[in-house]
Amino acid sequence: MVKDIISLLLLLLSTITVYSQNFAGSWTGILKVGNSNLNFVIHLSQEGGLWKAKADSPDQGAFGIPAQAHISGTGIEVIIQGGITYIGKMEKDDLIGGEFQQGAFRAKLDLSKTGKPPTVTQVIKSQRVTPPYDYDTVDVNFRNKYDDVLLSGTLTSPRQKGKFAAVVLVTGSGPQDRNETLMGHEPFRILSDFLTKNNIVVLRYDDRGVGLSKGSFINGTIENFSKDAMAAIDFLKKRPNVDPSKIGIIGHSEGGLIAELLAGQKLPSLSFIVSLAGPAIPIDSLMISQLYRIGKVSGMTDLALAHAQEINRKNFEIVKSNKPHHEAMAMILDNMKIDPAQLNSASKFELETLLLPSYRYFMRIDPVPFIKKITVPVYAAFGSLDVQVPAEQNLKSLKSNLPANPKTVLKEYEGLNHLFQKANTGAVSEYEQISETINNEVLLDIVKWIHGLG
Repeated sequence: MVKDIISLLLLLLSTITVYSQNFAGSWTGILKVGNSNLNFVIHLSQEGGLWKAKADSPDQGAFGIPAQAHISGTGIEVIIQGGITYIGKMEKDDLIGGEFQQGAFRAKLDLSKTGKPPTVTQVIKSQRVTPPYDYDTVDVNFRNKYDDVLLSGTLTSPRQKGKFAAVVLVTGSGPQDRNETLMGHEPFRILSDFLTKNNIVVLRYDDRGVGLSKGSFINGTIENFSKDAMAAIDFLKKRPNVDPSKIGIIGHSEGGLIAELLAGQKLPSLSFIVSLAGPAIPIDSLMISQLYRIGKVSGMTDLALAHAQEINRKNFEIVKSNKPHHEAMAMILDNMKIDPAQLNSASKFELETLLLPSYRYFMRIDPVPFIKKITVPVYAAFGSLDVQVPAEQNLKSLKSNLPANPKTVLKEYEGLNHLFQKANTGAVSEYEQISETINNEVLLDIVKWIHGLG
């Protein structure tokens, strides 16, 4: 009897080993996101009995994304950085049938084994900035004395003598470099080049903990990032070619929110702000709207959207509360009808992120009281196809709450997305596939408006 059991066990182990060895290699498939098709690749290898994994999203310019693989028999679970999980089963030696999951988005994704990388249609970016420059550019360091953090950036200035209007560029959410590099685009490099060629001094910098800047990004809050922007303004004030009465902030997305918060607190050296897709409604309301619209362009049904919206609403109420971490987590799991024992590590990481102190701080922000106190001129721009900071709601808030100022401009750009590119649907998956980085009309309008401030 014992011998029979051992023989059966060895047979099972042998079967598992054969299947496991077949998983090694590169697997590619097409992920359907709304009306878009994205190539997705998972690379699997085995070293010392341990599985290693990386993922590529070639159409989005993302390669070598860190991942972890767990393989048992014919089953596989791959946990990919960014809250992505792939769960599948080997159906043939060269075919894995499975499902891609990221947040509320789920889609069937079958992967075929291949020794060749997928064919990628390379989209040539129509806006590029390359030396030699017809203006001065220098790398600089400046210190946020409030938090004692050394920041690194690039200062670009007109070559002619005189005193000029100057701006600090403040990036959107997530760790960003000084060019706000994402999906093959460098929006802040394009913006800096255009502004400087039009006689405006520009300072752009790496977020704390990114690139050459010191400090920790993950432990930072909007308050810390706002102090970084204040330090950048202090730096500009001391430049001999900067007119201290004409210093402003141009912020994109979360950077626009920071600009609003600082202007609402009447920062003495701040003369004007440009908010590009900056939130103007309470952040929890924004996130509910954002997740709904992203889900809609991704192809979710109305029933699924309504269900997800109600779950998100309750989750964000819990996140905003002062409930202790363990109590808040239990409430979120109950709201989502999740058995904690069934959580995979990717889902657990995603839920834990909701309760990070910095995220809870962010979710409690309501910019409206600050907007009501802004007295400097504001140029606020939104794209009609923006799914991340929807134009209608945020423009309505600004029109209702921003004090009247003859120099303030609130504008919606038809057919532009969150990055201010001409788009078809506004879906995040389109960003990489669009050759334009920032629509030229937006660039021209910003320059004209700043020069018109007098």
